[in-house]
Amino acid sequence: MIPNIKRSLSSSPSPPLTPKKPKPTKSSITATTPKKSPSASSSWTNEKKSAFVKRLVETGYKSMDWRLLAEETQTTEEQCKNQLKPGRSNLRKTLLEMFK
Repeated sequence: MIPNIKRSLSSSPSPPLTPKKPKPTKSSITATTPKKSPSASSSWTNEKKSAFVKRLVETGYKSMDWRLLAEETQTTEEQCKNQLKPGRSNLRKTLLEMFK
C-alpha cells in the first residue's frame, strides 16, 4: 500500500520559472505601422533582382578566399568554385532561378 502524502503550498516568494507574456491591448494592436499597398511596392522587379544576384556571384567568385571557404565547408577549393560556375546545376543556378 502506498502511503497518502499531503503536499503543502510552497511559501517560497520566488517567481515562476517562465515569465508570463503580456497580453496585447487594443491600442498596441492598432498602433502598428501601416502596410504598403501593392501599387506602392518596391521597384525591385525579378529582372533587377536577378541582375543583382548575378553580379554578386560574379564579384564573389573573383574575390573569394577559396581556401578558407573550403576549410569552413569541409570541401575542396575546386568543389566550392564549381558551385558558382555558369552552365551547371549548382548554387549559382539555384540563386538565379529564384527570380524567374
